[in-house]
Formats: sequence, structure tokens, C-alpha cells
Amino acid sequence: MAIPRKVYRDTLFIYLKRVKFYAQNSIVQKENSMPLDFVQVDAFTHQPLYGNPAAVVFDADDIPPQTMQKIAREMNLSETVFILKPTSPDADYRARIFTPMSELPFAGHPTVAAAHSVLARYPDKANATLLRQECGIGIVPVEVVPTSRGKLLRMTQAEPTHRATELSRETVAKMLGCTESDLADSPFEVVSTGVPWLIVELSRFEAISVLNPDQGLIARECKALRAAGLTVFVERNDGSPVRIRVRTFAPGEGVSEDPVCGSGNGSVAAFIARHKHAGETTGSYVAEQGIEIGRDGEVHASWEREGDALRVRIGGEAAVAASGQLYL
Repeated sequence: MAIPRKVYRDTLFIYLKRVKFYAQNSIVQKENSMPLDFVQVDAFTHQPLYGNPAAVVFDADDIPPQTMQKIAREMNLSETVFILKPTSPDADYRARIFTPMSELPFAGHPTVAAAHSVLARYPDKANATLLRQECGIGIVPVEVVPTSRGKLLRMTQAEPTHRATELSRETVAKMLGCTESDLADSPFEVVSTGVPWLIVELSRFEAISVLNPDQGLIARECKALRAAGLTVFVERNDGSPVRIRVRTFAPGEGVSEDPVCGSGNGSVAAFIARHKHAGETTGSYVAEQGIEIGRDGEVHASWEREGDALRVRIGGEAAVAASGQLYL
């Protein structure tokens, strides 16, 4: 059946107008935009679509902080990290890290993602065995450790600080949506190796997967404690090479559950070293996180004592899941 000439002419006219519109707007976008490369890196895993995703934006020196915050909201990940030139001669690069709600002085999985990206992006860093990241807590060393699968990126976090809380077992049980008997006898502390987290230990392994956290209560109590959120852990006690399971909740930062939290795991390592291995000079273990939300990740934790000082290291692998450009 032939198309009437008038219908054909009108349809073609509308089509050509649309082509012209999109072409003009594309040109305007290119003229007025500053394209910036970014990658999305899954940290604490060797395969994409697992672990904890972070966006890494390169060459971000000219981006205002308020725009960085908008980009972090746009990415809608637990953290977005921006790579800038260092201001210190002792650093290889500078990182600014944003949640969807605010800037952080430090965070673990964006540090792994940033180091992985710097190694891949800059030829002069490709064979580095140590990267020095400048960020809000100072210079964070990141060791590059070869493994059979690739590279383990191991950061030295800030010296731990511990703050006691007056939280009751009843309140903490309500925060996590568990029974008081599911809570271990250890204290509820705010621990920081760069980011303060409320640390809670559970008494039985089975309890961690069936938690029903009260996000509003967690946000309110953690804000009162000046903590980023709540990190809960439990020991497996089954002879597995993976000794600890962890979950992290940070609703006050716009993150209901962080898949794999490097700073939270650093605080857990400091807590374990203080309360479970007080007489030991060194210790290490492997932790798992993200199991309950399908983002399985693995964290290598270790610590060393030098007198009263404790040095915590957190390491993991990383994999690129996506790449693209931002037009600002």
C-alpha cells in the first residue's frame, strides 16, 4: 500500500526538524562542556559487579567542591573520588572523597579504587610498588602487592582512636533489629582509623544475615555520637580461611548499607586488636562483606603494635566495571 504523498512529506519534515534540533543541541553541549574521564571501579573484589563500586573522576583540579558534591549525588554510589594534583611533594596524587551527602576526609574502598585507577591511567605509575595518596587525613601509603590474580592494594590507615558510648543493649538491639542475646559482651565503641564508626560485635554468626536495621534510629544515634554509621561484625568460628563477616549501615550519609567498607573494616581491626588480642604485637585475618546484598567482597586486615601505637592495614583487589565521560 503506497503512503500518501502529503503524509510522507509531513513525516519527513518532522523528522528533519528533529535531526536539526538534536544536532544543534549536541554542538552546544560540546562547545559548553568540559568532558572529564571517569571509571567505575569495584573495590575489594577481583571481578566486576561484586565488591563495592566507587566512581573515580580524573583531572578534577578545576571542579568546584559544590559541583563535586552534585556529581557524587548523580553517581548515586556510596562514594565518588576525585583525582587531583598533589599539594605535597611527598604525595603522588590527591584524592577528594564524597558520599551523596557530604565530603569525607578518608574512606577505604575509594582509596583502593583510586590507587587501582592511578596505576592504570598514568604510565609513570604503572609499575609502582607504593603509592602515596594525599587526602583529608594526610598522606595514606598504599602498597601494591603482586598476587596470583593481579594486585592487592594495601593501605595504612590512621592511628586508631576509641570513644566509649553510653548506648544500652536495648537501644543497640533496636538499631540492628536483633535480640539483645545476639549482641556479644564486648563494649559499644566509636572507633576511627580515618572515619569514625560505631562498632558492634554479635554473639552468633547466624544473626548477622537476618538483621533488620532501623535506618532512622541508626542515623539519629550515630549523628549524636558523631559517627558516620554503624559497622557490625561477627567471627565465623568454623575453621574457614575467612574469619570475620562484616556489615555497615550509614543512612545518615545517604547509604542504607555499604557493600564493603574499608574504613569500617579498619575500625573493626582496631577494635579486635584492642579487645581480643591486647597482648599480641601483630595480627591478621580475612573478612567478608556484602554477602547479604549480593556484592560479595573480601578484605585483608592486619595490624602491628609499636609501643602504645597501633598501625592498621586494610587491603583488597579491584576491577573496572564501567568507564565514560562527564560533561559539565
